[in-house]
Amino acid sequence: MPSYHVALQVTEVRVGHRPAEVLATAAAATRRAAHLDTPDLVMEDGLPWVTVRFSIDPTGRAEEDRRAAAIADEVERAVGVVAEIQRTRISRRVKGEWLIVPR
Repeated sequence: MPSYHVALQVTEVRVGHRPAEVLATAAAATRRAAHLDTPDLVMEDGLPWVTVRFSIDPTGRAEEDRRAAAIADEVERAVGVVAEIQRTRISRRVKGEWLIVPR
């Protein structure tokens, strides 16, 4: 099954929300459309990134990438309700490497 990774650079949590909601929201949005493998919060260059790794059913590379980008858009919309997002990136696992999926 094709594996993807969506990373959202979060700058701050919105008023009325707790930091724990950010990761939970990203995981829930992913679960609605794909098999959630792992959600995580990582620091990269001193900045927090919420990440979700997920798998989708195989259908062909172009279609899989389109579906994964749609999932990333949904995760971004959902997380945007609870936190400010600076950047989003999506990657696909190919032969042991994470390759950026153009959006």
